[in-house]
Amino acid sequence: MLVLVIAVLPWLGQAHVGSPDVFHDGEVGPYPVRITIRMPTVVPGRAEISVRVQGTQPEKVFFSPLFARTSITNAPPPDLGVLIEGETNLYSGELWLMSVGAYTIEIKLSGLLGTGKVQIPVSSVPLSQLPMPRFLGIILVGLGVILFFGGVAIVAAAARESVLAPGGVIGKIERRKGRLAAGITTVILLLGLLGGRRWWNADEAKFRTQLRGGAWPDLKAAVRVEGTQRILRLTLGEVAFGSAYSVPLIPDHGKLLHLFLIREGTQDGFAHLHPVRKGGNIFDVALPALPPGRYKVLCDLTMEGSVLSSTATNSVEVPTLATQATLAEVMKPDPDDSWAVYAGIPVPKNSGVAAVYRLLDGSQVEWKATAPIRVRQDAGLNFEVRNPSGQPVDLSPYMGMLSHAAILRSDGGVFSHLHPTGNYSMAAQAFFDKKLERETRTVDGAVAPMVDHSKMDHSGGHAKHKSGVSSISLPYEFPTAGDYRIWVQFKVGDQVQTAVFDTTVAD
Repeated sequence: MLVLVIAVLPWLGQAHVGSPDVFHDGEVGPYPVRITIRMPTVVPGRAEISVRVQGTQPEKVFFSPLFARTSITNAPPPDLGVLIEGETNLYSGELWLMSVGAYTIEIKLSGLLGTGKVQIPVSSVPLSQLPMPRFLGIILVGLGVILFFGGVAIVAAAARESVLAPGGVIGKIERRKGRLAAGITTVILLLGLLGGRRWWNADEAKFRTQLRGGAWPDLKAAVRVEGTQRILRLTLGEVAFGSAYSVPLIPDHGKLLHLFLIREGTQDGFAHLHPVRKGGNIFDVALPALPPGRYKVLCDLTMEGSVLSSTATNSVEVPTLATQATLAEVMKPDPDDSWAVYAGIPVPKNSGVAAVYRLLDGSQVEWKATAPIRVRQDAGLNFEVRNPSGQPVDLSPYMGMLSHAAILRSDGGVFSHLHPTGNYSMAAQAFFDKKLERETRTVDGAVAPMVDHSKMDHSGGHAKHKSGVSSISLPYEFPTAGDYRIWVQFKVGDQVQTAVFDTTVAD
């Protein structure tokens, strides 16, 4: 007991790369909603959920946690959301997430307009290990000492006196039996403590492998020049999984990896690329016409077995392309790869009035945000795209979404990849869609009506794929204060464009 107590020492995680909170903007059945899920930093822990309904109000809101490795028939009963006092359309609740792994939070709304359900995937991982208060440690150590010596004393007394007749006197034989029993008990308890210490250390080591207090898994990055191309090679999870291990990944928008390159320092070079597996845990991608320099590498992925989503990071030196000889391409770029170079182009900053970024062709992207932007409040990422004459443009889908966006804090400690529906993994959402469909089928193969869950609109919700749409709305709340840069990507015709904005987030 004493060794177990001493083993419970504080050990804190490092800064988390990414935004642990999850956001969704879309329709749940007939109800347009904006959902925020604040993830716990420890496991088990409680996720805080808020649902703001933008329209006709439902009568009831329910929350349920569905675990990836458990049948939905074994899921706990749903919790009822509570209408926040003083609000007319904001509901909140809490759910316990008991295990490390992938969950989907099912949110159900019912009212006069009918019923709607939506599942939002989240990754339940510990970001830190809570320290034990010193006073509590002292109390537990004291109780452990009392239990240890108390147990020895009880066994010794029982060996000495349990067979004595009432009123009998303890003799040498009884005292010898007591000392022998006390010695044996001491050895047994010490062996138990040593075994418990080994178990605790093993459990502690396992827990620390699950901590995601930083980028994960490990990522190596190197650039080689072949002909007229620079090829970036990524080695994923060599330390975490072993050099010969083929990391199992789920495709997201048809891509195993979404890679972002951001030039360090000036941040005037940006690329959104999609590496191709070359075997095992090795991926290659042809670099576009980015200026030379050192680049931050941020790689979004979703693991197949655990369905956990993460961001692996590193940095890499991109060399100058020395030769311009006409040679065959070593590697064909992915048709959805995109990049932007904006050295010398002023980057607008949100300062209380609309910020406008001007593209090289004269088009304009207006950020309609108002300052100040504060931590854990709606960031107001609403953008309007206009052509050179100032008229709204007709946006086209880009990899199944109306827009993709990347957010990076100036020190690199926070990164997020956003879509109009939210910042969760579409690969994880597709996994849970299939799981729910498979586990809710009736005997004749039809989907049970009682589990008529609404699928998320991957196009961005609110009919974002219809013609004539020129505005982009991205649900997000900044997790920490600081200076941030935002890259907003969209497609006009066959051309992917990237607009860039700066902002400062206050506490």
